[in-house]
Amino acid sequence: MESSSLVGSLTNAVREHSRAFGITGAVIGAILVIYYCGSINFYPSGMTVADTLFFLWVVVVFGFYYSVVAFAFFIASIFWVAVFAKPINFILKLTKNKVDIVVPLPKSDWLMVFGGGSIANLFILGTSYSEGHPLLAIFGALFLIGFLYTLIENVSKRSSTNDKLLDSNGKPINTSPISPRIVKNVFYVLIYISPLLFGQVGGGVTRTTFETMGVRQEGITLHVEAKEYKAILESYKSEGLISDLVCNELCSIQEANILFTNIGTNTKLKLSGSDGDLLLVLPTNAIKLIAQPNFNKSIQPTADAAD
Repeated sequence: MESSSLVGSLTNAVREHSRAFGITGAVIGAILVIYYCGSINFYPSGMTVADTLFFLWVVVVFGFYYSVVAFAFFIASIFWVAVFAKPINFILKLTKNKVDIVVPLPKSDWLMVFGGGSIANLFILGTSYSEGHPLLAIFGALFLIGFLYTLIENVSKRSSTNDKLLDSNGKPINTSPISPRIVKNVFYVLIYISPLLFGQVGGGVTRTTFETMGVRQEGITLHVEAKEYKAILESYKSEGLISDLVCNELCSIQEANILFTNIGTNTKLKLSGSDGDLLLVLPTNAIKLIAQPNFNKSIQPTADAAD
């Protein structure tokens, strides 16, 4: 018996549960935003109506980004299910039950699963390796998603092939304590949240989204008002917590990391020095300029050129 098309199943699931997916994405986005704010010990204050609307937009974008990541994990996992389907079924047929627990994919899904799955695996593993993400967590998420997908396929196969008992009026009698539809929906939800809970990708999605929208910025040059902050910044420099600080009319800080800005009245910074790091909250209006120099490696500024 050939399994139903994966493309068709996904299309039907999105069509039937589009509102639920949208709400779930927004909720996950909100959770990720709150988690990120908690991880840096900073929550925006003094928010205007425009700030609030932008904050809500960030939540929606978080949900969209995470949905893309979850789909990539799903396709990457189904790739391995398809690769190992026949070997697993061959081993299972050697047992007493002699059943196919892993349902092979139809030929109509091969291009999507093998082509898209290969790209998704390369992207996920390459990104995880470059970012130093624990590969064990990634493989754990892929295995869990594949296992849940297998359960969904087998629940569908069992519900469609089982004989149904009828009452005196000819209506089917439900002999299962839990509806197969409910079981499948629970498995779908677990598949959706697996990258977040087991793959630990929430932090990466959060940072990427914030950086894309300008809320988080790394390796930039800050120019801060010197009149009020020169003394305190120079004291932190003398303690070895700020490097590359130069104060004239403005205080310039090289290689600063902005953890949170553009929402509310304050900005959370992370500065580094020879003796440690410094977490600092400044009023956003005290930051007069944010620069991100990107010099051509073949042409570096020199003292002669400056003269």
